Amino acid sequence: MKRFLRNAAVAALTLAAAGAVAGAASAQTYGRLVVFGDSLSDNGNLYQATGGASPASPPYFQGRFSSGPVFTERLGFNAARVGGSVAGSINYAYGGARTDTQLFPPSLQNQLAAYVAAGGVFSKSDLVIAWGGANNILQGLPVAAATPATAQATMTTIANNAAADMGALTANIAARGAGTILVPGLPKLSLTPQITAGGASAQTLADYSATTFNTSLLNRLMVNATAAPGANFIYMDVFRAAEAINSIAGAYGVTNTTQSCFNGVTVCANPNSYFYFDGIHPTATGHQILANLATDYLYYGDRGVQTTLIGETAFKHREDSLDTASEAMSERHEWEPGATLSVTGLYDSTEYDARGVVGAADATGFGARVAIDQVISPSWRFGVAANWRETEVDSANLDFTGKSFGVDAYAGWRSGGLFVNAAVGGSIDSYGDVQRLTALAPITHVSRPDGQSFGARLQAGTWFDMGGLALSPRAAVTWGSTRVKAYSETGPAAQHAYGERTLEGVSAEAVLRAESDMGGMKLFAEGGYRAELDHGGDGVHVSLVNNSAQTLARHPASPFGDGALAAVGVETHALGGKVTLGYRGRFGEHADSHMGGVSFTLPLQ
Repeated sequence: MKRFLRNAAVAALTLAAAGAVAGAASAQTYGRLVVFGDSLSDNGNLYQATGGASPASPPYFQGRFSSGPVFTERLGFNAARVGGSVAGSINYAYGGARTDTQLFPPSLQNQLAAYVAAGGVFSKSDLVIAWGGANNILQGLPVAAATPATAQATMTTIANNAAADMGALTANIAARGAGTILVPGLPKLSLTPQITAGGASAQTLADYSATTFNTSLLNRLMVNATAAPGANFIYMDVFRAAEAINSIAGAYGVTNTTQSCFNGVTVCANPNSYFYFDGIHPTATGHQILANLATDYLYYGDRGVQTTLIGETAFKHREDSLDTASEAMSERHEWEPGATLSVTGLYDSTEYDARGVVGAADATGFGARVAIDQVISPSWRFGVAANWRETEVDSANLDFTGKSFGVDAYAGWRSGGLFVNAAVGGSIDSYGDVQRLTALAPITHVSRPDGQSFGARLQAGTWFDMGGLALSPRAAVTWGSTRVKAYSETGPAAQHAYGERTLEGVSAEAVLRAESDMGGMKLFAEGGYRAELDHGGDGVHVSLVNNSAQTLARHPASPFGDGALAAVGVETHALGGKVTLGYRGRFGEHADSHMGGVSFTLPLQ
């Protein structure tokens, strides 16, 4: 949890800024918003239609069934009421609306008909929100409860019929060309003051009805998604999120989650501290929380692409291991037959710049390497090394620890000053404590992916002695491949599912190394340039667990790309062996990496 302390500000600001985040900071953008729904989405249409009679304002806020703007108004769009231009963002939701063919308040079916009659059309860039079913359930519950023996059967029919209406409605919207349709399910009705007042039996029947509706609705959206692959049907699971929100309500400034702020006569002193304004409708604070949840669903593709850092961390570990394997094979002095044991400890840090929707990140880590080298002649040398790396990566909405356990084999040939070497290796990668900060901050989702990495490196160069100074121009080509297996998150918001991903890359580098012997101590420095010849593999594929939403692919830019290389260090003899202290830096297009290490090499008798 310590890694999320710096995100406390994010948690505080999310409530105030979710609309701006959704509308401006994400590349997964929507051109406009069209809303069909009931009182949970109504921005004043029923109030307008009844001449200001319903809902009474005050105490309700400017015709909304709440103490402030509803959730659809907090997503970064300025939607007009009914009668406004259908060419822009517009809201057709009415308080009291059902899903069927009710004439007034106009049902969701009739809302769509009115929108079309006014000349309204849809495009692929549109975001459509369709939320209904609550009034069908709430109006059916008292009738069903009057006959307890058949109550569940009655509510099953009502719930399934309402879900069928919503399935038909959203299929119609998709057929008319809409690109994205967000369809929230029903919330956990047993938590509302109105249902709680009816006792345990009322709560049980209400939740049974809601879950029956939600299951049927999701199944119908799945069918719609297959029939209309050009539309993205996103199911928003409000029911699953409810208990998690209740459990940390204080983080959102809510101190009362069980009572109504407005009891029908008087209004509480601080509506923002209540979740419910009346027996069923959220306060402005409650609607902001709903908007945050909607944001997590609406922008899952862009929010999920931050996980590119997972594969990139393992890929960098593999490149670093291959770089180190080359180093012993390209040293200046002649090789003396025999075996040596090397033990290395290292520390590294990397700063990642923002790359489009991939946010900036910091990585710090450490590792160890044990290697045995065997010189069999002045011209041939072989070695094998085992290495371990652990890196902690922190970004605004994703934190994790990446671990790699690898083995490298390498061989070198030299003749005079000329040398050639090659290294191959692989690692098992694991990523513990992956935590994604959702738009419902401070709620996080967790996952534990794993994978493997492989790579190879070929280096060639030569040495020129110039008195007290020796120079070595050298070039290398490195190939790497990292595979992250498919995995899913767990948590109460939009649960991401990530497809298997393979990162591949080929880079070439040219480096000039300088060494100088000073009284038994060797000083060295390097400078060079690494060019990325190929950055391939898969993009980040994000879908939602148990959802009708499409799988979205994102292809983030390589973090390093082309960039400069630098190294400096000192080597001396001690304890019957050789001690090397060095630094290596890499300065790329979107990331800078710094690594320091100390190595002790001991001849084996």
